[in-house]
Amino acid sequence: MDIPPIYGFNECSEMGNDIFAPSVFVGGCNLRCPYCMNSKLIQPKDAPQVDVNTIIDYILKNNREWVVISGGEPTCMRLQLLVNLCNMFKGFGCKVGLSTNGTNADDFNAILPYVNYVALDIKSNKNNVYYDIAQIDWSSSPFIDVIRSQSMLRDTKRDRDDFDYEIRTTLYPKYIDKKAIKGIGSILRSDEKWVLQQFRHAKGMYAKEAYDVEPYSEDKLKELLKIAQKFSSEVQLRYV
Repeated sequence: MDIPPIYGFNECSEMGNDIFAPSVFVGGCNLRCPYCMNSKLIQPKDAPQVDVNTIIDYILKNNREWVVISGGEPTCMRLQLLVNLCNMFKGFGCKVGLSTNGTNADDFNAILPYVNYVALDIKSNKNNVYYDIAQIDWSSSPFIDVIRSQSMLRDTKRDRDDFDYEIRTTLYPKYIDKKAIKGIGSILRSDEKWVLQQFRHAKGMYAKEAYDVEPYSEDKLKELLKIAQKFSSEVQLRYV
């Protein structure tokens, strides 16, 4: 069974509420977020790979319940490879989580039956922000594709007892302010989990300009959280 190259492995990552799981990182992404901490995975080419047997051994020896697939953007790879990767982990008795930007809505819809949890990263409520960070030509509206993916998540949660999801938004001041929080909040249902992720400086971010952007203060974070709570009763701050 062919699986995609794996370029990173964390033994424990926070996937969702009370879900901490090993994470595998695949390569390729259609976005160029300036604050991306995994920028080497955007176009990995000659990046060193992780031996999948090392990952399998860890999962089996530690009887891990979950495995998370992240990137990069997992839906940028050939769909069958992503399906195979999900099925491999499920063959070990694991539930599978997926971290995605939701812009490849058709492939995202095709992979949903193989996963049990999704973190959908909504980066903005404006197409021009997506155009700015994509650096590619879109055949459709990227934000509409994200909304389509969000709708698929709602339908899947309604139809399956073994599935859940969360919405994530990274609080990068250049893109996310009070107005943006209101804009994203307006497309959420009041019961949708919404995680506001604190932007932080990290080694290897994609754009040098990101190091000049000052993360929000604790008081400002609380202010944004208060606005978000007007739209969802399931809001939390992460990485503060």
